[in-house]
Amino acid sequence: MADVKGPPVARPENCFLARLRGLPHRWSRVTTSTTYVPQIDGLRFLAIMAVLIYHAASRGERLYRTPSSLETAIVQYLPHGSLGVSLFFFISGYIIAYPFLSSRPPTLTHFFLRRLTRLEPPYILAMLGCFAVLAVGPAPTDAPNFYFTQAPLWQSLLASLTYSHSLVFGEHPRLNPPTWSLEREVQFYVLAPFVLYLYGRIRGRALRIAVGLVVVAILLVLGEVVMDRLERTGFIRNTLLTESYGFMLGIVACDYSSWKNVFALPRRALFDVGFVVGLVGILFTGAVQFNLDLQLPLVLLIFNDFFRASCILLLFMAAARGTWSKAFLGLPWIALIGGACYSIYLVHLPVIHASAQVMGRFVEFHSIAQAWLVSWALIIPLAIGAGMVFYLLVERPCMNPAWPTALWNAVRGGFARLKLRRSAAEV
Repeated sequence: MADVKGPPVARPENCFLARLRGLPHRWSRVTTSTTYVPQIDGLRFLAIMAVLIYHAASRGERLYRTPSSLETAIVQYLPHGSLGVSLFFFISGYIIAYPFLSSRPPTLTHFFLRRLTRLEPPYILAMLGCFAVLAVGPAPTDAPNFYFTQAPLWQSLLASLTYSHSLVFGEHPRLNPPTWSLEREVQFYVLAPFVLYLYGRIRGRALRIAVGLVVVAILLVLGEVVMDRLERTGFIRNTLLTESYGFMLGIVACDYSSWKNVFALPRRALFDVGFVVGLVGILFTGAVQFNLDLQLPLVLLIFNDFFRASCILLLFMAAARGTWSKAFLGLPWIALIGGACYSIYLVHLPVIHASAQVMGRFVEFHSIAQAWLVSWALIIPLAIGAGMVFYLLVERPCMNPAWPTALWNAVRGGFARLKLRRSAAEV
């Protein structure tokens, strides 16, 4: 008699892999738009990885006390983290512009309320956490940004919570230095509706994009002049003016993308070449601008910025029309990490710095390559992991526009149940 086979029994490892593959979908960003493009989060992944690579490597360098002259020269070519910030500014311009350039732009009330409920709770909680740790614990070592100003921590906290630390003190925030870029973001959010209103008044898509590119060029030159001529601690030097070209470039790219529907156009291998050129190019521009002491004249610094802007556009077009580059940037885990970039950005430096301090007690580096590789292998996963936990517990719930109402109802329900229990106990 033939054997009767029952249903296949799932192996434990297969169940685990299936759950692992399903996590990006379960943990993905909560969006109010029906036109989610994972490659945009893929670009966010590139940006946050540039920041993580730079900050982890710099901590490894501080633990390696005796670099050779050759290693000191090599360190100058380490890509600076601000190149990732430039890409973030471009993406912010793109994302903010999208609803305003659609047929039904949001009202000012809806726009600002959405920014407030979506971004403020994670930011406030992260800054309060940094304040609590620094107020109770010992002062950090090997942390130059912490000692740029001797302002009391409570003053630094107050300035950070109002996104005015760089404007007030002329320095990066003491509690969490990378949040200087979020101060620029908020300045852009305040101006964006009015900028986009004026931009949208230009009739004719081609003319509007051409005018936008001219404005990008003007802002780029103006920003470089400000950075080159004014003191780093000056008020104007710490305004949006120095970084505004990236936001405007994102607005123009969004307009062009909506016009040509670039993410639906056929893929071409040529755009993969653009991805490689753009990635290498943007890394090089960061080294030129921040690390290499070349004493370049202003005109070459401006050219470096134009090249960086061009590289950002190459990366964007590769995300839209590349073959393997578009596929890579759209991978579920890549898009998930990119989608959680805000949380990772908020917590990464405290985690990286604390991890490096612990690592320094057990590891002794004998070369700059070893310092970099070990720091990247040990510290970056910890920073991403901490950021993902913060994302799941704090940021992702705030992506739901109705979370304030749901929270209020939950609090009211809790008090109502407590009142009923007390009434029952009295009876």
